[in-house]
Amino acid sequence: METATAPDDLDQVVAQRVRELRAAKGLTLDQLAALSGVSRAMISRIERAEASATAVLLVKLGAALGVTLGTLFEKPQPKPDPVRRAATTAVRTDPETGYTRRNVAPPNASGTDIVEVMLPAGKRVAYDNIVVIPVEQFVWVLEGTLTLSYDGLVSDLGPGDCRVMRLDYPLVFENRTDQPARYCVVLVPNTSGGLRR
Repeated sequence: METATAPDDLDQVVAQRVRELRAAKGLTLDQLAALSGVSRAMISRIERAEASATAVLLVKLGAALGVTLGTLFEKPQPKPDPVRRAATTAVRTDPETGYTRRNVAPPNASGTDIVEVMLPAGKRVAYDNIVVIPVEQFVWVLEGTLTLSYDGLVSDLGPGDCRVMRLDYPLVFENRTDQPARYCVVLVPNTSGGLRR
């Protein structure tokens, strides 16, 4: 029977993945710091699992390494399982905002990520998206109300609403209500260059 990765172990998985991906690209700590905008000292702490990095920092590292955030939480598997069980999937809590995220899609070669997120009441997560990854991001609200700010456009999304965007402008997820907002983020690779705004 499968066992879930303990949330504390996710820092170990992230540490291993960042080290492996950096090595595969032949980057030094200084080079990755320059590409990502994350300090060399912080990257070193992340790679030693001495820091539980915020989602904002991990998105920057992932983008500089050419992968999505969800990829940093996945142990490489020689033969990916086509089924991901909720009971055996760790939930990570962001140390800065308290928002939780759980990978939903099984790891697969298509590169599509599906992530379930819960943003607590009154919380805000801002991504500056300095480094662009060729993906489209769909945000589908399941419960509550989520406010997205992207490229000068503010969208209030309620249950069932979905917004699509590129990852090339600063993006802010905000819960302006007194209730949690639960939503799915779907990241779909797009190498055609015809990304939607």
